[in-house]
Amino acid sequence: MRPEERIARPIALAAGYVLLVQAVITAVEIISRKLFNHSFQGVDELGGYALAVTAAVGFGYAAVTRAHTRIDLLIRHLPVMPRAVLHIFAALVMFGVASGMLWFGIRTLRQSIRLGSAATTPLQTPLWIPQSLWVAGLALFALVTLVVVLRCVTLFARGAFTAVDAEMKAQSAEQQELEAAGFSVGTQGGPR
Repeated sequence: MRPEERIARPIALAAGYVLLVQAVITAVEIISRKLFNHSFQGVDELGGYALAVTAAVGFGYAAVTRAHTRIDLLIRHLPVMPRAVLHIFAALVMFGVASGMLWFGIRTLRQSIRLGSAATTPLQTPLWIPQSLWVAGLALFALVTLVVVLRCVTLFARGAFTAVDAEMKAQSAEQQELEAAGFSVGTQGGPR
């Protein structure tokens, strides 16, 4: 397991548990509203924060596991060197998107801190709290994509075009199912 995966996996797992807890709380709140005509204040607000933070974390984990959507109809028919060039271009674009998201996230967080912004909800949550977690998730995404870019460029510079292809190649459905079951899979689809 690569270092960035060792970091991203437990964080993504924790984010999944946060969503699970939020789903249970939301279900209890819905039942309480229907049966007892009582609503817990702030459940929807906390759900929004949980979704924003876990999505940001999920972006980074998807980059580590090569789970972002890819259209590989043309690229798989190219020779390995042009494929490696296109993979590096894709990694650079993903890093650019991640960096842009992080930059706007930091800008939003700084503005919330400067203005002392709070949510206009019953909880009146100081916005710097959920935004800090959100920005941390975006920072993970940017860091992971930077590592991917650096690894691919290093491999390319060594002439290891097949290694760049293996690094960036989308996983098959079989590989994704094996990983979901807890197996570590190689680039050829078999457990390793």
